[in-house]
Amino acid sequence: MVLKDGNKDLYIQQDKFGAQFAADVPAVEAALMAATQRPVTEAALHEASGAPTWKTIPSWAIYGTADKNIPAAAMKFMAKRAGAKRIVEIADASHVVMTSNPKQVAELIVEAAEATAN
Repeated sequence: MVLKDGNKDLYIQQDKFGAQFAADVPAVEAALMAATQRPVTEAALHEASGAPTWKTIPSWAIYGTADKNIPAAAMKFMAKRAGAKRIVEIADASHVVMTSNPKQVAELIVEAAEATAN
């Protein structure tokens, strides 16, 4: 969709959403996600990110090996580059690993919170 400022909102086509973004989520849930997805602007994909906070803030990482949006090798590289305290790779998990594997994601969040609590 072209916006008034000339920028474009980008979506994943609803009929392809499940396979592309949420292959390990039940079809009914993936369909709801497809129907309610938030767009990303084309410009956002080209914006400079600014100073990397991973250089000064501890990080943890979790990702799926079946992510079709950000390859597992790229996620692993970024986690290692950031010096992640722990890297969790979930076999066959999609881009929405937090939806398909909420227990593992929550456990890692708690671990990170406890490790950084004052």
